[in-house]
Amino acid sequence: MGHPIYVIGHQQPDTDSICSALAYARLKQAQGADVIPARAGNINPETRFVLDRWDVETPTLVEDATADRLILVDHNESSQAVLGVRDAEIVEVVDHHRIGDIETSEPIFFRNEPVGSTATILTHLYDEADEAIDTETAGLLLSGLLSDTLVLRSPTTTDTDWSIAERLSETAGVDYEEYGKELLQQKSKLGEKQPREMVLSDFKEFTFGSESVGIGQIETVERQAVLDQRDAILTAMSELVSERDYAVFLLLITDVLEEESTALIAGDHVDTVEDALDTSFADRESILPGVLSRKRQVVPPLAEIFN
Repeated sequence: MGHPIYVIGHQQPDTDSICSALAYARLKQAQGADVIPARAGNINPETRFVLDRWDVETPTLVEDATADRLILVDHNESSQAVLGVRDAEIVEVVDHHRIGDIETSEPIFFRNEPVGSTATILTHLYDEADEAIDTETAGLLLSGLLSDTLVLRSPTTTDTDWSIAERLSETAGVDYEEYGKELLQQKSKLGEKQPREMVLSDFKEFTFGSESVGIGQIETVERQAVLDQRDAILTAMSELVSERDYAVFLLLITDVLEEESTALIAGDHVDTVEDALDTSFADRESILPGVLSRKRQVVPPLAEIFN
């Protein structure tokens, strides 16, 4: 083959996506593979904090993966993948989301577990390979795990995530609760982002039946700072619905400490979303008590009703 393999997460990468690409690339390199950790988008403030905290270089940016060889981490749907993925060679997938539409021409290693983060699965893979996890790698894996589980508060969190978080925090030399609070503070740093950047900062596109649906999420401990820009955010969402022909665009503004989300909606299928989530939208807004997880609490009921 001759060409290196990119280990890469999804578009609008979050901390679990970036840290998983870095950690899995390290494992594959230790096994003699020619791999490069990569990313399919810009680094968010939380992830930048993590990379600086553990003194790790930012993964290579891949803007078009046509003809490249890829290991996908933290996703397995083409709508969420790097541009050109349909014309790339997928050689492995490691993920903790629903099984999507990625197709390959021959059998590959495909690891999917119902846990709170891809970092959790990668810890298992290190164990199975009998490779030690050093302090820096433990810090990366712990960061991905705590970020994706909202410091073990998310309903996606499993007993496995708890035990691995305790183990990784010991190896990394940090208290996971204290370190997790630092991550939560970073989640609220929206910086100088414009409304369109905000709604796309943690965004995934899904195909439910014949419809395309966009679901974004902003995790914060300062929800009102986002809602102060509500009208501009709704305008940006409506523009994206028109540009991308979405049936609906749902944005969750998740207050991690209050453990609930404010949902904003754009598109023509408000009634459908209301039925799926057992809520009602007044002026394109609804409060969803107890909703923290897009993957566990929002995607399944929407998939069911649209399908």
